[in-house]
Amino acid sequence: MAEGCQQVDSPSGTRYYARGGRAHEENVRGGVFEMSESDARLAVKMGGAVASLAGTTRRMLGWRCPSCRFGSYLKRCGRCGAECERE
Repeated sequence: MAEGCQQVDSPSGTRYYARGGRAHEENVRGGVFEMSESDARLAVKMGGAVASLAGTTRRMLGWRCPSCRFGSYLKRCGRCGAECERE
């Protein structure tokens, strides 16, 4: 699903709107679509993403690269390959 996506037409013919969005509303940011399980399965199969139910996380759980300052949840930096430090 593209960023800023406001609505999705499913293969079953149902039109879904991003949570909080309404038909013909301006400036609605893309977000979570609440849809039937079968339509959700098809959306993921066609490239959609499964939303995380974990919510946001605290900064102290991550790592920070001392070389390029990239933030990560892994000890090795995904950008430059250096060893990261706990935030």
